Amino acid sequence: MRIVFLFGLLVLVVTVCRVEFGGSGSATDGASNQQAQQAPPKVSPEFQSEVSQLASTGLKLKEAVETSLDGAAHHLAAIFQREKPKAPNEAFELRILESDGQSAKTIFRRADFFFSFALAGEPNKLNATDINGDGLKELIVQSSSGGNCWSCNPTEIYRVRNHKGELIGAAPVQRFADLNSDGIQELLITDARWESYGDLSHAASPGAVMVYAWRNGKYVYAPNDFAAFYKNEVERLRASAEAARAQITADEFSDELYVGFALSLAITYAHAGDPDRGLKELETLLTSNWKSALQSKRRATILEDFRKGESAKKLREMKYGNPLM
Repeated sequence: MRIVFLFGLLVLVVTVCRVEFGGSGSATDGASNQQAQQAPPKVSPEFQSEVSQLASTGLKLKEAVETSLDGAAHHLAAIFQREKPKAPNEAFELRILESDGQSAKTIFRRADFFFSFALAGEPNKLNATDINGDGLKELIVQSSSGGNCWSCNPTEIYRVRNHKGELIGAAPVQRFADLNSDGIQELLITDARWESYGDLSHAASPGAVMVYAWRNGKYVYAPNDFAAFYKNEVERLRASAEAARAQITADEFSDELYVGFALSLAITYAHAGDPDRGLKELETLLTSNWKSALQSKRRATILEDFRKGESAKKLREMKYGNPLM
């Protein structure tokens, strides 16, 4: 019965609410399947010798982005796949090659599970552009440890400075958005701290969006600067909870998405700077619209946690200006 109800609730989410709790577990796999049928990307002559040398070690070029990341040297950002890896974390390599016009060398290398530049939608258009106004072009990479969780599939942001590649951001980024129309992209990141909360299914796991902005050379937690965004998030989640309410029956787990949206609303209020308002609305939502004693009991446990337990601490531990890394 739980599976039937969850299926109905998931259909509701897709068709009515267009919910984005966050994360994506299949972007890398889908990109890899598509790439397998494509010819290797072409690269400029100055990079060909280094690419050929790497091919002789079993690394096949899968994706490539050529540009000047620092406005001076010429760079090839490349993802290689090893044909016969000895271990899963040796299957893919992310490399940044730098050229002096004649030959090239690797200035950055990372080999951890899976990588791809082939991100869906906006991030792909933003790749190799200056997304934060620091005067350098950023490289946007989808990484994956192979796990089925939001934090297992972070988006990573790199730049090249002083002939060195450096990671400047890594998190489960839902999307990039210029929220205040200043030409700089903010990071909209999934708050994954409640991803495996209680006995809720993964589909109903509560989450919220954390806004990080580029400030003084780093990404920092900056929700206070984007009140309009959080107002819209609150309204969206409220509407989603109302839509999910119609699916509640006496079945114990039929209210999972309703509870998940209610929790997401409370967490979003906390990010917006008003955790007390969020708790008040959570109490209203969880103490009503239940159809069985089991649902009521489970909700009471959740409320106690958000009032006095670990979740209460989490709601207040995020501080404006905290760095992403």
